[in-house]
Amino acid sequence: MGAPAPPSIRAAEAAGPKPKADLDSFEVTQAIQDLGQSVPLVAQKRTLVRVYLGLSSGSLNVQGELRVRRKPGTPWIKVPSMGVAQLDASRKGNTLAQLRSRRDTLGYSLNFLVPAKLTTAGNAFLRLQKVREAGTGHPVQVNDPIGTRTATFVSSPPLRLRVINLRYTMGSPPITHAPTAGDLANLLSWLRRAYPIPNVVFASVTVNATAAAPFTSGQANAQIAAIRALDMAGGGDPRTHYYGFVSDGGFFMRGSAAGIPGTPDPATVASGPTGSNTWGWDNDGSYGDWYGGHELGHTFGRFHPGFCGESADDPSYPFTAGQLANADDAFVGIDLGDATLGFAPVALPGTAWHDVMTYCTTQWLSSHTYQGVRTRLAAEAALFPGAVPAGAASGAVLGDPLVHVSGVVNLTKGSATIEYVTPLPGPATPSPEPDETRAAIRAIRSSGAGQTYPVELKPDLCRLPDEDETALVDAIIDVPEDAASFELLLDGNPIARFTVGADPGPPPENVKLEQVAERGGIAEDVGDGAPWRLSWEDPIRTRAATEGDDNRTYVVQASTDEGETWITLAVGARRSEIGLDPSDFADAEKVRFRVLTTNGVSYSEATTRDLALEEEGVGN
Repeated sequence: MGAPAPPSIRAAEAAGPKPKADLDSFEVTQAIQDLGQSVPLVAQKRTLVRVYLGLSSGSLNVQGELRVRRKPGTPWIKVPSMGVAQLDASRKGNTLAQLRSRRDTLGYSLNFLVPAKLTTAGNAFLRLQKVREAGTGHPVQVNDPIGTRTATFVSSPPLRLRVINLRYTMGSPPITHAPTAGDLANLLSWLRRAYPIPNVVFASVTVNATAAAPFTSGQANAQIAAIRALDMAGGGDPRTHYYGFVSDGGFFMRGSAAGIPGTPDPATVASGPTGSNTWGWDNDGSYGDWYGGHELGHTFGRFHPGFCGESADDPSYPFTAGQLANADDAFVGIDLGDATLGFAPVALPGTAWHDVMTYCTTQWLSSHTYQGVRTRLAAEAALFPGAVPAGAASGAVLGDPLVHVSGVVNLTKGSATIEYVTPLPGPATPSPEPDETRAAIRAIRSSGAGQTYPVELKPDLCRLPDEDETALVDAIIDVPEDAASFELLLDGNPIARFTVGADPGPPPENVKLEQVAERGGIAEDVGDGAPWRLSWEDPIRTRAATEGDDNRTYVVQASTDEGETWITLAVGARRSEIGLDPSDFADAEKVRFRVLTTNGVSYSEATTRDLALEEEGVGN
């Protein structure tokens, strides 16, 4: 029977005629929705129920209660409204036009955040139970022609993302720049709120940019591609997307994805800038969130609609001027906010906000992009069904040796650079040969004989109309053991060359991790501002040797699971020391490092024991 109503409520109920309201419409939304509920609801994603009430006269502030259950016949669960709805007789009716002002303003609807445990896959049954005047608790009589509503939640895969923070140093005196913890938090939060995903399987690592600043996104993507190939050979999850994050503190790097894959391909990399610029509309402290959402959108097969200066590549985009809706405002976005970052929930009118794949202001995901990303995520997950075993990429084989090659091609000028040639110290598969391509890698043996491998050109996107057309080469090839050099061919003509270095020699020695000493309050770092330093001795090359003296470089990796999987901390490094960010290992009890000395096709390796992480640093 329940407890008797409090005296204040009993008094309110006896105070006179109840105010009356009509339940005009009911909407269940997560990021973007129309009243027909055409956008699928993602299971275990934050979900808002919006109830639209109308008054025949006057105005009223109300609160309410929603009832939710998962199966017929089971008890209803009570969900209180998230504050007060402002009702007014000027806002009533159940047509799309009559509902418009209420849908565009969160304070004009009764809003209910569905508990997470009720958003698992399957049906949920919803009904409005009680409405009362705010403050007095006086009951409001509701004419409810809708009754119980059914919402269906559909299982969807998470977004798996590794962010590579590219750290660089510029200026005189030199200043080191890297994305901040706030930049990362904003990116992670925005993706959770805007993308059609239940959550983000997220990791990040800070890596020194190999190219000298100011570098291009093409150079950044070449490094990201090399890092991803090494990580995958080190047991990484092949479903993981890689994104390079670059602070604009020293210079602004235009972002770019390395192609728009026509079929599911998590290996497509992208990179972009971040900083505090508002761009005239973004006031959350970091624009790297939606900018990253744009570039990652390309890696999920999304094109530019072509309304605000971006290229017009998506003729099927359905809405006017890159908006989230046409003039009828049928689709309205909802940003459910993030209390930990101080972001309040807000409605995003479909005619005032624009799709994230445009270059317009006020960006969010349209239903077109939202559903496109969701479809591609599901297709990517189907490529790798089941759990991915640690330490082994699905279907991988080991070549003799397998080498990853990444480079930047300027198609306008007919020039190129081979940025990285890296042997892969673990399972990998050669890249498939493209059906049509202008590019190839030719491995030239010590005898002078050559072997040619056609490779895909992955065009750099988001360039300005007057910028050169460029592309990324990102390929794994099974090269001859005695390869002495590599040529990058464009239309059969060599446009770049890489000479294999001297024999890697004995493994690095005396690999050690130490906190950077301070003198007079100034850290004696390795030029990158990092508080830790990993150093080693090269039996052949001393620390004082000049760069490029023997064309050998270092790969540095770390493992937090006793060598089952490895993440890359440096590729193409020439100094026998690198700076490390302790936050990259904040959740690990122990960490193991390995250093590979490589000439491009072979390597020698030194590995540390597992080092215990302590509050004051790393213990040896």
